[in-house]
Amino acid sequence: MTHKILIADDEPNIVISLEYLLQREGYAVLVARDGQEALDTIAREQPALVLLDVMMPHKTGFEVCQAVRADEAL
Repeated sequence: MTHKILIADDEPNIVISLEYLLQREGYAVLVARDGQEALDTIAREQPALVLLDVMMPHKTGFEVCQAVRADEAL
């Protein structure tokens, strides 16, 4: 079973680097470019791990983390 990892970051160079490294190790990589997209992706895909940037548009990484911790379904 391939584990899903979500990269939530608005910096393209970081996303490209992490995506390459994780895919090379056999992980299925999901990408979100802002906090709201990260929440939507977490709800839809339920990744095993989320790599979350703190400073993102729409919702900060802290807000995403708080929302996930507050929602038992996530």
